[in-house]
Amino acid sequence: MKPKFFNQSKKLLLVAALAIFSISQATAAVSEELIRAFNHTFPDARYVRWTEDHDYQVVSFTLNDTQCKICYSKEGAIVYSLKYMQENDLPLKPLMAVKKKYKDKQIVGVVELTNANGVLYELTISDNKKWYVVRADAQGGIVYTRYAFNKPV
Repeated sequence: MKPKFFNQSKKLLLVAALAIFSISQATAAVSEELIRAFNHTFPDARYVRWTEDHDYQVVSFTLNDTQCKICYSKEGAIVYSLKYMQENDLPLKPLMAVKKKYKDKQIVGVVELTNANGVLYELTISDNKKWYVVRADAQGGIVYTRYAFNKPV
């Protein structure tokens, strides 16, 4: 009679093998044509990682020290892209509009969102007490401001 340890080890090995197979299948679902097109468009992309999110193929990568994410439809069309930026990467019009309206606040993060509607910049700004989320369009219009949360004391 084999000890229970061997039976548990076999089960653990089987579960690990199934998990690895599932991950490889999710990655394999990205079409070779889409991967080829991405690699042609972004030959200098680093840390490329493909995932599947419902009906979309999502690629996360770093380009010139900037983190990016692109969401593709199953047909290979870009649904949206995100670029995580710093204040100095923000175009002048939205930067000037936010600086004018929020003189006493500091920009701590910027996400550029590009989709079929155009380009929006979502900024995280703060003062001594609170964090805020502000959306600005490429022309410098403030789309909305949302209070996020109090800073810890």
